[in-house]
Amino acid sequence: MVKTFYLDCSRLRDKNTAHGYLARTLALPGYYGRNLDALYDCLTDMGPCTLVLSGAVALRREHGYGEKVLDTIADAARDNAALGIRYESPVTVRFATEADAEGLLAVYAPYIQTPVTFEYTCPTAAEFAERVREISAVYPYLALESDGRIIGYAYAHRARERTAYDWLAELSVYLDGDHTGRGLGKKLYGLLLDLLGMQGVKTAMGCVAAPNPASEALHAALGFTLVGTSRCSGYKGGKWHDVLWYEKALSAYDVPPAPLMPIGELDQAAVREAFGRYF
Repeated sequence: MVKTFYLDCSRLRDKNTAHGYLARTLALPGYYGRNLDALYDCLTDMGPCTLVLSGAVALRREHGYGEKVLDTIADAARDNAALGIRYESPVTVRFATEADAEGLLAVYAPYIQTPVTFEYTCPTAAEFAERVREISAVYPYLALESDGRIIGYAYAHRARERTAYDWLAELSVYLDGDHTGRGLGKKLYGLLLDLLGMQGVKTAMGCVAAPNPASEALHAALGFTLVGTSRCSGYKGGKWHDVLWYEKALSAYDVPPAPLMPIGELDQAAVREAFGRYF
């Protein structure tokens, strides 16, 4: 079986960062030299695998250490027939609109057959467009794209209806099955958290139907705390599922808190800067 590894080329600029990232991502045995010769030796010894490189063109334009890393990877692929390289267009993120409903649904629909969502029936494009419209009037709704196709999305929404809950938001993220395991969900979640903090949200919540090791690890990595478990809260796929509740404080709980600022009223330069930190 050919293994596939996704490499974010933006992580290859700095020598120490690059080699640490490659050692973790590729799980290379004997990769102790943390230099280009050691990288070449390990890659030429690898069994059947494919390296999917995202953002390689932009990295080469910088003519720095990252370009040397890319050259080393290419040399290893030339000398190891079992090592393949595939170049992928970089991912971009933007705010979703109602017109994205079909693209978003293409990502969401496969999850209907799983307990990741407790929804039983896939909504229509019109229904999904209305959800996007309602949520994005106040909260961030992000669409992740590659080669002009939506490959994931994330959004926040009001967690409870009463006025006192104005500063509490719940987060959700979905990725196309071919693009999981690349850290994209973590980036989307991180961007959401930053934007919510800018809006004045005080507490972010995550709701996870257990078991879901990937989502549980995501929340832990981003500093969420598991605050409770609702036993047998949902029935789907012929079994009952527990629900795990995570929370993360985003800012000080000042008294009184400033009113929540709708996402469209944030300073656009600050929003662009937040986008640039993650994508």
